[in-house]
Amino acid sequence: MEAVSDTTGTRDVLREHRSKAGAGGHFRALQGKCTSLSFPVRCMTSMNFKALLFGLLTVASIGCSESPAAAASVASAPAAHLVPVPQSAKTHPGELGLSAAVKLDVDAAAPNARRTLEEALAGLGIAIDDAAATRIRLQLTDDAALGEEGYRLVVADDVQLSARTDVGLLHAVQSLRQLLPAQAQQAYRLPRVEIVDAPAYRWRGLSLDVARSFLSVEYLEKTIDRMAFFKLNRLHLHLTDDQGWRIEIKRYPKLVEIGGASAVEGGRSGWYTQEQLKHLVAYAQARGITIVPEIDLPGHVQAALASYNELACDDVENLSPYSGLEVGFSVLCLDKPDVVYPFVRHVLEEVLAIFPSQEIHVGGDEIKHPLYADFVARAAAMVDEMGRTAIVWEEGSVADTKPDVLLQLWNDSYDIAAAVEKGHPLILSPCSYFYIDHGNYAGQPQTYDWCRKEGVPLARLYSFDPAPFRTAVGIEAALWTELVHTDEAADNRLWPRLAASAELAWSPAGQRSYEGFRQRMGALRTHLDAMGIRYHPEPDLGWADAETEAAAP
Repeated sequence: MEAVSDTTGTRDVLREHRSKAGAGGHFRALQGKCTSLSFPVRCMTSMNFKALLFGLLTVASIGCSESPAAAASVASAPAAHLVPVPQSAKTHPGELGLSAAVKLDVDAAAPNARRTLEEALAGLGIAIDDAAATRIRLQLTDDAALGEEGYRLVVADDVQLSARTDVGLLHAVQSLRQLLPAQAQQAYRLPRVEIVDAPAYRWRGLSLDVARSFLSVEYLEKTIDRMAFFKLNRLHLHLTDDQGWRIEIKRYPKLVEIGGASAVEGGRSGWYTQEQLKHLVAYAQARGITIVPEIDLPGHVQAALASYNELACDDVENLSPYSGLEVGFSVLCLDKPDVVYPFVRHVLEEVLAIFPSQEIHVGGDEIKHPLYADFVARAAAMVDEMGRTAIVWEEGSVADTKPDVLLQLWNDSYDIAAAVEKGHPLILSPCSYFYIDHGNYAGQPQTYDWCRKEGVPLARLYSFDPAPFRTAVGIEAALWTELVHTDEAADNRLWPRLAASAELAWSPAGQRSYEGFRQRMGALRTHLDAMGIRYHPEPDLGWADAETEAAAP
């Protein structure tokens, strides 16, 4: 896409250039590769036909030397459809049958993994009985190779799940869920597999904008459950913006009384109490997910200015709640430091008391002001003094901050090299790949195209290569809600693209291929149905049936 990355640039500038927007030149598309979990026929187009024929004849000759029972066992074994694709997965002949009950053996230090497994078994009508013939064992182990989130899953004569942490066992349980059917059956068959798995990146996230159009606690809980199914581990809540202020700050009650009552035109207003947010934090933690709050400063603050007029400069006349789409016009009065910085500190103190996340996002995007860099440095220092680590959008790289401050890269063409040289960790969210408020396809109604006129189709998102960014800690897809006003619309924009983002952040490059993802993700449709997701009926996954297409927003 055309370079529009000056540090004070806005998304409005990008919108003006949207007809020229396209792929960021320095991002390399991934080459499709067949993996051990990909359906072989899908790889035919990339193989030499003679080699394929030779391979088929070889397999046939091997099959002829096997016993009929062994051949039947291989043929009848259920497939292992896993998203994200594991680091290593070996399949063996045969299958393990599960019936109406299993014996459960769980390490006492893994309560969250136990609860998740028990809920999954109950949903399938599988009882827990110490007298059952088949055992499922969840065990904590001291295997350093697994790291904090890795796991082993072995299906043989019983099911063995092991990890160093409760979180690792949670991920193992999610893989087991994907191996099982989505709906209750009379009996269950599991493929005999050995899986060793660990994430490529520690940050595997979703940024949800609840400021433009409000999303309920109930919807956020559902989203957390769905994220956990695909091993995502960061929910970044964009809690404040021009159109709304969604977090209760007890020292400044008008922030929600006034700022919480507004929303983008057609969107939903509302706000969260501190108790609701603490509940949500605990709900997410129990599912291996950290909630990262964002208070967007010093711009995107019209809701705050409308609530407390003294935060604006004296010559500012627009002090009303805002419901429009344009951005980049509002800013705290940085010429009034005795007013602004106590406000920022008091807000951050209450935010940190709610959210235990080590990282706290303080915004810092789309501002033109001579004191902008000074503000970012001072806000990041406040967070540091409070024992946490600041995140700022990429523009904040112009500020003098400690090298541990994280930068979230959203503009494909922004020159981030200097910040990388300083050692700043990067969260990768380049808009032409991961802004999923853009269409699932070109021209999808009620979607943006200012970053990429063709939208962000599933194949486009999956083609992103994070490898060139040597300080990257992970990937985060972003859903902005200026045009997303219902839960159904949010589902449609999130899924299945968020699952593809999860695979990019979890799975090693050598295991990934779009063809493999298509086959594996396509097979998980029934699981999305069971979770009640109103997903986009993605043609690449074979989901574009008339009934679902008609129901999609």
